[in-house]
Amino acid sequence: KTNDMKTINIPKIIPTGNIDSIFENLPSHAIDCCNWRAEFPYTPNAAFKLFHDGKNLYIKFLVTENDIQAVVAEDQGRTWTDPCVEFFVSPEGNLDYYNFECTCTGKLLLAWHPDNAPKESADKEIIDSVKRIPSLGTEPFTLRRGEHSWSVIEVIPVTALFRSGVDSFDGKEMTANFYKCGDELPTPHFLSWNAIEWPSPSFHRPEQFGKLVFLDKK
Repeated sequence: KTNDMKTINIPKIIPTGNIDSIFENLPSHAIDCCNWRAEFPYTPNAAFKLFHDGKNLYIKFLVTENDIQAVVAEDQGRTWTDPCVEFFVSPEGNLDYYNFECTCTGKLLLAWHPDNAPKESADKEIIDSVKRIPSLGTEPFTLRRGEHSWSVIEVIPVTALFRSGVDSFDGKEMTANFYKCGDELPTPHFLSWNAIEWPSPSFHRPEQFGKLVFLDKK
């Protein structure tokens, strides 16, 4: 069965100056569905905030969790093994989707996943077009025990949806999900914004995405 679909209306804001001050006044959306609690009960505190300016989507992820590391040193690496926040989006609301997976030091994995065809990884130019601002900086580090809070801002141009043909976010409706994971941390975890019904951890479930409505009035 399909789960209840959450919906977010994303405000249109043209940033002038500091985008952090814009995020301060926006609602926070929790990534708190612990879909595989029996095996992976740990639920770090994770949330995100959103706005767009027509040509770019601005996402700020906010995380508080135990025992972090930043081993992944390059884009298009094994991002999900570090503390990782993820945004999967289907511009057409079908089974074709993109996965944006970002580590706590801003390393990004991006690919297009067409339904019934092999995925296509983004090239360097597209990866570089996604701006990332991680609060922990961009250098790798070894395991840090105890509780840590961190954030990362991603500025995703509409052109990063490189096979969609979408030229503006204005007025669009898309389906999406947001995730927090860390497969190779001391306490692995797999959280989602919209609930997932599947026997084992799997984020690649576009049929269980929630809905994003991009408002087109400033």
